[in-house]
Amino acid sequence: MAIPSMIVGGGNNSTAQNVIRVTFSEATSDAPRLEAWDDYSFATVANEVFTGTTGNGDIPMIAAVGTTDSAPASAWVPATATGGGATANLLEGNTSYCNLSASSVAAAGNVTFNLNWKVPYDASIPSDMAAVLVVRFSYTGPAPVLTWAFNDDDGGGTEGTPVWTTITPGLGGNKIKPADSGASAGNVILHRPVSSTVDAGEIWVVTS
Repeated sequence: MAIPSMIVGGGNNSTAQNVIRVTFSEATSDAPRLEAWDDYSFATVANEVFTGTTGNGDIPMIAAVGTTDSAPASAWVPATATGGGATANLLEGNTSYCNLSASSVAAAGNVTFNLNWKVPYDASIPSDMAAVLVVRFSYTGPAPVLTWAFNDDDGGGTEGTPVWTTITPGLGGNKIKPADSGASAGNVILHRPVSSTVDAGEIWVVTS
């Protein structure tokens, strides 16, 4: 088990449930949701990954699907965002976000989800793809501590037998990045297409 590594089942063309997992040390009082923001102030969504471009109809490029309750259909990324929450949604702050489960989470329970980036031909170079993920929830008892993990391809994980490797969160922690199919640890890059849009072929966790 090591980072960098590809996440098993990551991306739009996947029906996997065991992709990224967040475990709660204590119970929540509502269903958690996944949001994405420009930075750790969790106040703005001005980066191009949220505003989009003419080439994608000016919609967010990053999407997520909650897989806690069931596996998604392949090609789960919606064509447009749903205002508020949806199981599969384009991510843009608290304007549109991903419902990670249908109910609250018990102590030591977890939620799972998948991510995708759909990049248009006219995306900026260098890219303006920075986004900070946050799981938002409420609680009434002890404050839950969250542990993020991914199904580690390098560690031998599969959908049926996942191998969970912890992701270090925060400003100096690990990063989740989209990549072309066939990426390697030293070359985690997603090239923009010459026309239309392209889904991430793979999703990786990297050190920086």
